[in-house]
Amino acid sequence: MNFFIFSSIVAAITCELLGGFVFLKNPKSNINRSFAIETFFIGIWTLFPFLTSLPYSYDEALFSARLVYMSAMLVPPTFLLFVFNLLNIVHIKRERNTLRLFYLCTIVFLVYSFSPLFIEGIHMSGLLYTIKPGLIYHLFFLYFGLTIVYGYIRIFLQYQKSAGREKNQLLYILASFLIAGIAGMIHFLSAYGIIEIFPHDILVIVYTAIMAYSIVKYKAMEVNIVFKKTMAYSLSAGLLTGLFVVLVLAITNILSAFTDVSSFKVSIFSALFIAVLFNPLRNRIQAIIDKLFYKKSYDYYAVIRKVSHELSSIFDLSGIYKFTADNIYEVLGLSSIYILEWGKGGYETVYHKSKRAVKGKIFRTETEDEGGKIRIGARTEMVRLCKKTRDIIVADEVPAIELKNGSALSDSVLNDLKPFQGDAVVPIFVDNKLSILIVLGEKLSGDMFTHEDRNLLNTISNQTAVTLKNAGLYKDKVNSERLASIGMMSATFAHEIRNPLTSLKTFAQLMPEKYNDEEFRVTFSKIVEGEIERIDGLIGDLLDYSSEKKSTRLNNFNLVSLVDETVNYVAGKLEMEKRDIEINKKYMEDEIYIAGDTEKLKQTFINILTNGCQAMNGNGVLTVRINQNSRHVEVSVTDTGKGIDPDDISKIFDPFVTNREMGVGLGLAISKRIVEDHNGRIVVKSKLLKGTTFTISLPVQTE
Repeated sequence: MNFFIFSSIVAAITCELLGGFVFLKNPKSNINRSFAIETFFIGIWTLFPFLTSLPYSYDEALFSARLVYMSAMLVPPTFLLFVFNLLNIVHIKRERNTLRLFYLCTIVFLVYSFSPLFIEGIHMSGLLYTIKPGLIYHLFFLYFGLTIVYGYIRIFLQYQKSAGREKNQLLYILASFLIAGIAGMIHFLSAYGIIEIFPHDILVIVYTAIMAYSIVKYKAMEVNIVFKKTMAYSLSAGLLTGLFVVLVLAITNILSAFTDVSSFKVSIFSALFIAVLFNPLRNRIQAIIDKLFYKKSYDYYAVIRKVSHELSSIFDLSGIYKFTADNIYEVLGLSSIYILEWGKGGYETVYHKSKRAVKGKIFRTETEDEGGKIRIGARTEMVRLCKKTRDIIVADEVPAIELKNGSALSDSVLNDLKPFQGDAVVPIFVDNKLSILIVLGEKLSGDMFTHEDRNLLNTISNQTAVTLKNAGLYKDKVNSERLASIGMMSATFAHEIRNPLTSLKTFAQLMPEKYNDEEFRVTFSKIVEGEIERIDGLIGDLLDYSSEKKSTRLNNFNLVSLVDETVNYVAGKLEMEKRDIEINKKYMEDEIYIAGDTEKLKQTFINILTNGCQAMNGNGVLTVRINQNSRHVEVSVTDTGKGIDPDDISKIFDPFVTNREMGVGLGLAISKRIVEDHNGRIVVKSKLLKGTTFTISLPVQTE
């Protein structure tokens, strides 16, 4: 058996196996059926070298050649039928008429298939029989070429319009049929005296290999199979062994023909040589398989570390949704992603991100929103399946799930995914309840969701579930603290307001008796005015603290001037109150410009300066320093008071914390909020009996 005959048999077997496999995976599909028929006829045609080489008489060999060519005549129309089904245009009247025309031409050729006008005879050329063409054979050659070129053009035009997975599917289908077409042309050319240097049936084997790759990698013809590494390695080892057997036979035949060495010795030598190469080649092939089928475009463990680290510090639901969606979207290279949250009897979109593909081009503009507001009911098949499997659902795997469960799921689940153009669904269960659905669009690369992708998605969904639960607990804790804070505030304000109200009530009760007493009336007027101002101040502090809106009155100003103005204002009050406090100014610059709300910052500086003065009980030194440090300016206020107890330093910025008889403890809390609203920070350092320093750091306005 020579190499040409061996490759003929292998090509026929691979064609029939591939066609049968595609047909059995979905026998109801017109695409799968037409592909199986086309590949069947190609496989029969490839048997030409084998059948004509059998120990027949000349007439029997000629009969076999003409019989095989009946299959060759059926290749062009079945190829076009496959193309039209693939492109979903077979139902168009014009295309149906085109097919009828090709069918008619094929029937004409079939009528002449056993006539000398088609095949005049056969003759030996090298190691093989070749055709002696008749007049109609020339016409068939032209018909064959025009038909397959027309099919190629139709596939190519659709390829240019497509995107994502469909684009990859069409690319590999076109490439595989181009190679099969070249194999057919080489066979035709042998009839015109062009000797085959190598078996053209090897190209048919390549055709089946590329088509199989497109099925495994891109689910061509919607054939979905789980191609595990062990299966791939076993298949590659088998193919490698077969290739080595072919090489041994070829080397034995060549060396035996040109040397006096016996074929047995040549075979032994060849086998030993190939055995040395087997392991390195097998390892190399396995590396290629990993790259082609299981290549990762991301570092799995790095992504998991990043997600776990970041999610552990997020307690806001919208932040969790955005972070989770953005990471999955970017890492897997998706066309879209939707986050749906349970509520009001169904699941509603709370976050969405997508890229649009038009005419094969990806528009990089992304849309993020809290809507799209696509909603699905709680009783849909997709939701029911998520609850039942508690696992990721990939659209292409739904038919397999349907067969396993024995129920009609496919159409319903796929219809649920259509509004999202979804390719997969990731369920997230919190406290054993399906709380979140993540709907994934297809990959922009057109690749399938791999085993590694599923592991990544499962890990992220589990981590997200834990984070959502923690966020719920954190929210409950915040609510409890808020209620406690409200209780404390109510008690504090009740106490603080009751005192001035008691004074007002007492004087109001005495007013009828002492109305004619001028001294009483003067005292009453002062006390009423003071107590009302005190109540108004308490209410103002509360409103300032409870307001969460940042000031919109921002402008550029000289911070040194503002601080100096504030210091002079406080110094004036100290002088009026006759307090023995010395204020030292230590400004390193005359002008330092920042952006901010002058009134709010002035309030902050007054609070800090006033606290420092009160800490010294009317006697001491207050030092105000201004230093510019890189991109920030620091304003520090140092007093020589009694200092703050180390146990109290961590609490001084908390609301309603104060050691003074007057006030409700909101001054420092308000000051801290104002500084942080200006992207700054405030810190305190203190030593008992030596004094305290408050330092406010604010960003400098850049040019």
